[in-house]
Amino acid sequence: MNWGWKIVFLYSAFVIMTLSMVFYFMGQDVDLVADDYYKQEIEYQDQIDKISNARALNEPIGYEYSSSQHTVKLIFPDTYLQHDLKGKIHFYRPSNSSEDKIFDLRVNDSGEQLISTSSLSRGLWKIKINWNSGGKEFYDEKVVTF
Repeated sequence: MNWGWKIVFLYSAFVIMTLSMVFYFMGQDVDLVADDYYKQEIEYQDQIDKISNARALNEPIGYEYSSSQHTVKLIFPDTYLQHDLKGKIHFYRPSNSSEDKIFDLRVNDSGEQLISTSSLSRGLWKIKINWNSGGKEFYDEKVVTF
């Protein structure tokens, strides 16, 4: 085999490898952060106001993860319990949006809410907490890995 055939062989192998990678990567799923991304972007000023309200509070929301009990405990300070708490807790899975879970905010008399994680897959989760207390809107995020 002379050097001309070697060049043709290498060039052909490169083209085949490039085309196979293109077809492989075109078949991969690409999840967007959210399906209604543009709508959320327009409404983000409300979100900024909620985050500012939460950061202005003296006591942040605490959380604890128990791997033995497979639970996440959200701990609201006593100052929140003076008003009626309403809101949603969104367990957001960045790697797969189909696994997201949304729970209603239902704190007990001591300001705690237990959420079972046994049905959730292992990995990184963002806990997005939207709540209303005393007529004011708040938003906070926690990151947990289990």
